Amino acid sequence: MRVQCVSLKIRVVAMSCLAFALPERSYAASNAEAAKAADAILEQVRHDPADRGEIENGNSRRVCLSIGSEAFLSLSAYPRSIDVANRVEKGVEPGEGYNASTQGVLFGEGPRNVEPGPFIQALMDAGLVQRVPVAWRVHAQHPAMPTAAQLGLHDLDDSSEPKPDEGPPGQEETTQHFAGDLFLATGPEAMAIFDGPSEDQSVQNSLKAPHLAGDTAPSGVRVPARLCYGLTAQKVLEYGPLQSVAPQHDRITVVLLMTPEGAPVWAQDPRILQVLKGHFVVSQDVRIGTYDSYGDGWHKNNLTFLKDLAESGHVTGE
Repeated sequence: MRVQCVSLKIRVVAMSCLAFALPERSYAASNAEAAKAADAILEQVRHDPADRGEIENGNSRRVCLSIGSEAFLSLSAYPRSIDVANRVEKGVEPGEGYNASTQGVLFGEGPRNVEPGPFIQALMDAGLVQRVPVAWRVHAQHPAMPTAAQLGLHDLDDSSEPKPDEGPPGQEETTQHFAGDLFLATGPEAMAIFDGPSEDQSVQNSLKAPHLAGDTAPSGVRVPARLCYGLTAQKVLEYGPLQSVAPQHDRITVVLLMTPEGAPVWAQDPRILQVLKGHFVVSQDVRIGTYDSYGDGWHKNNLTFLKDLAESGHVTGE
């Protein structure tokens, strides 16, 4: 009997220690308080910016879809056969459509009248991308063709005194022009929708904003990485219990119904969707997130806690 009492005391002490070690998680908050917290999060998300950041990281209503490398066209308007060992300077002659002040998004380049591909053609049909005619200037410097004397060769039938060898051949410079096209989207709409620059190494290696002849590339031209648009938070679909994780630290998981804001109609074009790496713009977007409050508003947690939502979630019924 005494052994049983001692065993019972040990278990009570152990349970007390375990309870002390675990963080406090109180579910005493009423459903009305949880609903109030969910509404506060809804209102806060509605005021998050839609032109920067990403919704997954919090403090933003913007969602971005990655663009695959197959969307871009890289068929340079200058000949690939030029010996890269020679000193070669390639650039686009400044013009009305492409110059130092140009700001826009570049989707491709190629020789004059090149076919743009389905993705670029869809953007052209939507009036977002224009074909910009340009003239490439290729200036090359290479050794001139050596003469026989420079090679140390003489006519064997020539009985005259041999002429002294000439010096090494000089440098010969040539300048050629080639007609090409750039596929460029300009204006605030394109700059807002297409985010960049691209982080895809294959795109970086194949497509870059062309340099201007004798100058650098326009600083306002970039190759995009993602198609981005904002979401509008419409209502709360479900919320979990309001938890007190620690003093001055509350937590709740909510489910929000959101709809695209400013997503263009052309984003539903199959030629657009096929390069968005398996993603597409949906008419209704459901977002689940866990939010923490430390007395200074709600902050999106990097993790989403679904257990309490599954066990004790409250559906709004709307």
